[in-house]
Amino acid sequence: MKNHGALWLAVSLLSGCSVEKLPSTHPTPLSAKPVPLFPKPTELQSSQLAHLDTLLRGSITNLNLSWVADMGIVAVPACLREASDGTVPVEGRDLILIVLGNALKKAGFREHLDARNNPVVLVLLQALGDRDPRVQRSAAFAARYVDDARLVPALRPLLVARNFVQEQAVLALGTSGREAEVLPIAKLFFETTSGKFRYSCLYSLATMCLQHGVDVASVLQQNARNFGEKDLPNVESVRGRFVEFNTITALVAELSSNIASRRREADERLRKLTGKQVAFDSAGDEMARARGVEEWRNYFLKDYWLVPPPTKS
Repeated sequence: MKNHGALWLAVSLLSGCSVEKLPSTHPTPLSAKPVPLFPKPTELQSSQLAHLDTLLRGSITNLNLSWVADMGIVAVPACLREASDGTVPVEGRDLILIVLGNALKKAGFREHLDARNNPVVLVLLQALGDRDPRVQRSAAFAARYVDDARLVPALRPLLVARNFVQEQAVLALGTSGREAEVLPIAKLFFETTSGKFRYSCLYSLATMCLQHGVDVASVLQQNARNFGEKDLPNVESVRGRFVEFNTITALVAELSSNIASRRREADERLRKLTGKQVAFDSAGDEMARARGVEEWRNYFLKDYWLVPPPTKS
């Protein structure tokens, strides 16, 4: 963005990685007919959203639309309408796509795959193919919160786009990608000199493994010849981490078992493997257990990769 205030707002909205649960299910086919599955806004919300178009067509310097994202799923149709309107200035479409992503995140949208994916995917596909890299970047950011394989073909070309677009595409592919996306993201991991981007690549691969059961270690082993000779020792090191991560993935799944003894054993094994202490009560109620599972997931998608695992005796 030429406007420094708008750029600051966009960067601040894009910061952070989400670790909500991503179910492994098949996407629904695109539908030509709109499906009225989004809840209707209240009268007050409708009044507020009615001003959105005017706001996006004016100066967006210091324009704070967090109140839109805070509405969650209710605001999604309004965001989609503005994001798909080609008469809205590029700066406005860039911003509303970021707001859309945060609204989807707040709503836990990717946890509930259904026909609501269709209008969201249609708009994101349009934006991912936009000529302006700012719009592509923000569309890829929003795509991080939609689990749908139809987004993958539009995200793949962005892996060679400008850096600020590329990173969001890598993270979005962690949500919707599968085995075919492991190798290109792994290559980016070994090629980059940026520690931040390297972490984003690991986060993406870990998401595929933890959420979708992708065997990253196996893909790396089968494709070792595709890496340069100087990278092979590092490839083997990363592969080893993902071998352990396969065990972790199975144990995290056991935390949600209907059998208390299995939950307890999985929690104990995770503590032993990592040295991490998480407040997980295997005999607690469902909501309390869910909070513990989420804390474990947060750890395995973030902090686990920042420090070497403890030496096992």
